[in-house]
Amino acid sequence: MTYRTILLSLNEVARLPQLLEAAATVAHNQASQHAPVHVSGLYVIPAAQIYPSIGFEAIPQTFDGTQAFFHEHQQKVMDSFNAAMAREGLTYDFHLVESKLPVISDEVVSRARATDLVIISATDTSAPTGVEQDFVEQVVMGAGRPVLVLPNKGSGLAAITDIVVGWDGGREAARACFDALPLLKTAATVRIVSVDPQKNPANHQRLPGADIAEALARQGVKAVAESYPTEGLDPGQALLRNAADAGSSLVIMGAYGHSRLTEMIFGGATKFVLARHDLPVLMSH
Repeated sequence: MTYRTILLSLNEVARLPQLLEAAATVAHNQASQHAPVHVSGLYVIPAAQIYPSIGFEAIPQTFDGTQAFFHEHQQKVMDSFNAAMAREGLTYDFHLVESKLPVISDEVVSRARATDLVIISATDTSAPTGVEQDFVEQVVMGAGRPVLVLPNKGSGLAAITDIVVGWDGGREAARACFDALPLLKTAATVRIVSVDPQKNPANHQRLPGADIAEALARQGVKAVAESYPTEGLDPGQALLRNAADAGSSLVIMGAYGHSRLTEMIFGGATKFVLARHDLPVLMSH
């Protein structure tokens, strides 16, 4: 198994260089002489936001500032994407979509279903970029595909060398681990990290993560299992610290959560990582 089709969401304009770099890194990592990787760039122009009338006003209020922002940057994004993909020698196409909705995530989720991997950037809530604040959560929970999330600041993904897999034996962790198999196979080091395994009675008779490490080894992955105490940290914080201390380039973890009407409810580790990660994280749900 390899990633052959990558969907690259380009609406986080401030992170455009890092997004393009990450797509090229993954594509070259997965490419072979007989099976190139195709990158589809997606840029969404959201519809204007319509608010209900206030007080005695009969006419609803319309805000089109977000729409105008993305119209203003569309040529730059398209030109930058096309130039980067051509320079990297990749096959690619670019899709400019005028959405009927004032959100971007719905279009990304819809198109993600026909891809092997989705690459997005975390949103910078302090910047007026127009990307909805729960964009990452909506894509991770709705895509049904592995989603590589870049941090909203700092470096992106220039190489894939040391990978940390967050492991608790759960369904989401297993899904993420095997969704990431194409990347795990190419990594120099894969560490299966169990956070505070002593808190689970089932772990007392065996080394946590040993079973998944053995399964990955049969797939040609050089994986080792290790435990990591939280020392009072949030599990998500502990996982990120472990990865940072080891100089890891990527974290793999399951996304634990569900939707209640329009509200996303997440487990503690998932919530922490989504809010504060400073390394690229591949998530599956």
